[in-house]
Amino acid sequence: MKPPQSHHLIFLFVSTLTAHPTPNNHPAHIPRSIPILHTSHHTTGTILDWIPLEAQVPAGSRIATAPPLPSSIPHTSSSSTALNQSTAQPWSLLQSLNASTGPPGTVPILRPSDTTPLTKAPPIDPWHSQDISIEAAGDHWYASSAQGVSNKGGYASFSLYKAWTESGADFSLLQSAVIRTGVPKPGDNSKTVTQTVEAGWINYPNQIAPPHLFTFYTTDGYASTANNKGGWNRDVTGWIQVDSQIFPGTTFAPLSTRGGAQYDVKIQWLLDNGNWWLFVLDRWIGYYPASLFGAGTDAGRSLQSGANQINYYGEIYDSHAQLTRTDMGSGAWPEQGFGQSAYIRNMVYTDAQGKDQVYDGSRGVVVSDTGRYRMDAKWASGSTWGSYMYLGGPGAGGGVDN
Repeated sequence: MKPPQSHHLIFLFVSTLTAHPTPNNHPAHIPRSIPILHTSHHTTGTILDWIPLEAQVPAGSRIATAPPLPSSIPHTSSSSTALNQSTAQPWSLLQSLNASTGPPGTVPILRPSDTTPLTKAPPIDPWHSQDISIEAAGDHWYASSAQGVSNKGGYASFSLYKAWTESGADFSLLQSAVIRTGVPKPGDNSKTVTQTVEAGWINYPNQIAPPHLFTFYTTDGYASTANNKGGWNRDVTGWIQVDSQIFPGTTFAPLSTRGGAQYDVKIQWLLDNGNWWLFVLDRWIGYYPASLFGAGTDAGRSLQSGANQINYYGEIYDSHAQLTRTDMGSGAWPEQGFGQSAYIRNMVYTDAQGKDQVYDGSRGVVVSDTGRYRMDAKWASGSTWGSYMYLGGPGAGGGVDN
């Protein structure tokens, strides 16, 4: 069946209650050499520190120039007159709240939550089996696809649901991961590690209360969480923020509702002129310098020169001794389809020559337990959704809790 058209994301929601000057204690996630010119407190409970754009790179260097905008930029479309009226000016909500932003020439850096662990277990290897397994990778559960192919990134549109989580320490996400396997391990070339750049839509209350955009990277197979090695968002150094309105940790509104309007956001990775750029909604928001991934190893066999795999998937982290009831996506099963189930659509990879190709993750499907979470994918569907998947489920117990 040809999937119906969904609405794109309408507006960015970063309402601000108060603002105050730089605190006396310089946050640990920002080097002391970088001045904080303004600090904003938001209704989400998050704190943004505003730093000079150019202070993120060494003296004498310049912020990289973003790639050209894609030829097809997501646009607002809705059959609802009320929605069209409320979104005639996409930033009107932000403006009407008189939200505090930083001085000209500054960019926002999310201050990490004290309750967020800095580590993340590695993803399962989707090539170990084409069979559905009842095993998870530690406390991580997947409805996952993968394609092994030389690439410079890729993109897809991810539906925006608030996945119910059983506790603040659980997370539920939909994401893409651009991956380089077989990277010689620094200091021991007899071994190899996996490198990634990752981004997506997550509900992780201990990180940020509402569901939000996230980024993650690893240079050493998730072995360490440290500056220029790997970690979430800007909890560690590595990420270079360029945009003044969309950043790792951004929350969006409105969100999709089961049986109601559906919203999604385009997220894209692209290796361009030595940087892994991230596109979100309608703009390039920042990048990871590709040189991060070549440090101490063979740069030509690292993510510095390109990727050899790309994954699109849903993932659950279970913080409990017992099996979690945390939802994936909307909590609905994928067979319930549009308007009920979460989805990832128009999945694409960018080949080594920079041409966009239709993604086919059929050889890398891994579903940890079909009794808790499932996926229903159509590769190269021939519809306006291209390659897409519905995915989700209610976790242990089989009931929808939100």
